[in-house]
Amino acid sequence: MENGLHTVVEFDENDKWFVLAEKVIDGFKYSYLVRVNQTEDDFIDEYQVVKSYFDGKDEYMDVVNGDELKQIVPLLVPEAKEYIDHPERLKQLLND
Repeated sequence: MENGLHTVVEFDENDKWFVLAEKVIDGFKYSYLVRVNQTEDDFIDEYQVVKSYFDGKDEYMDVVNGDELKQIVPLLVPEAKEYIDHPERLKQLLND
């Protein structure tokens, strides 16, 4: 589903995600997703990174976690690298 320049994907009924960032890395498409409410006018505090692959014309997504997630997030969302490398800065940001 398209929202202007941004995309919202729906996995199941009542399971909608806003694509915040998308990048092809090592031949796979990675997407940083933020959950949105049903009316798509507010974010829900839930995030995930998925890796897409294709089987014919069908696109499938697997949730990325562990070491792969730690490697991909700084490439996918470069501004996040500062907070991954320096968790104390994230705590400070959240407390401000």
